[in-house]
Amino acid sequence: VSLPAILNFAINPLIGAIDLFWVGRMSNALSLAGQSAANQVFTSAFWIISFLPSVTTPLVAKHWAAGEKEKARDV
Repeated sequence: VSLPAILNFAINPLIGAIDLFWVGRMSNALSLAGQSAANQVFTSAFWIISFLPSVTTPLVAKHWAAGEKEKARDV
């Protein structure tokens, strides 16, 4: 059940490393600095967006399985 979430969080650093590799091949320090800054923005947005489903899904599932459908809707 948690394998998709683990893969989701494991792929993010890989994306940054691949981008860094290809931009680094351009031999331009300014491009590399710009890519690094963009990678920080992407990573921050990724963690903020990924945080909500990762936390709320188990809470909703717990209440739903216990038959507390109203509490599940409130989460």
